[in-house]
Amino acid sequence: MNYHARMLATGALSVATLMGCTNMDGTANQPGTGAVIGGLTGAAAGQIIGGNTGATVIGGALGAALGGVIGTQMAAQERELRQSLAGTGASITNTGSDLRVVLPEAVTFRTGSSVVESGFQPALAQVSQSLSRHPNSSVRVVGHTDTVGSAALNNQLSQDRALAVARVLIRNGTNANRIVVSGRGFYEPIASNNTVEGRAENRRVEIVITPTG
Repeated sequence: MNYHARMLATGALSVATLMGCTNMDGTANQPGTGAVIGGLTGAAAGQIIGGNTGATVIGGALGAALGGVIGTQMAAQERELRQSLAGTGASITNTGSDLRVVLPEAVTFRTGSSVVESGFQPALAQVSQSLSRHPNSSVRVVGHTDTVGSAALNNQLSQDRALAVARVLIRNGTNANRIVVSGRGFYEPIASNNTVEGRAENRRVEIVITPTG
């Protein structure tokens, strides 16, 4: 392939890539984003392995196909989780590289407690069932707190809460080997700790679901 042909192919791929990342209404197309990430990764691998344009094109095509499948699966699981967790107080975010289920303290635990409220356990059972239906992912359960109290106390509370959530997931069918548990204390806030509302947002457990292929 000569220089001009390569430039034309690259331009066409760029347009197709950008179109794949955006819906008609301008919102992000997560399956498209997955294809882009997969395509770029595959192209890089093709260049390294083959050392020529032909290998790059093949690697990019394979990577894009894989990324598209992953993106589609993530979008399907996101819709499933939104439906099953509607009205529970939990929120779901699809970042394009993982799904994040955020469990606020207000619906998951009593203040200062690491025991999952009985009324919220059915919601976690739904999450576990979704994880079982979509087995090709790793799961991180991460606890977070506000800045009230000592660092040591908050570190322990965040760890205990994450572990409590993980235990409910495992009890409802999620393979324990897929789960990694950690407590981040007050070191990763998502809002200001200077207000009551901000501190409430920071007290949370996140279930981060990352595709593994």
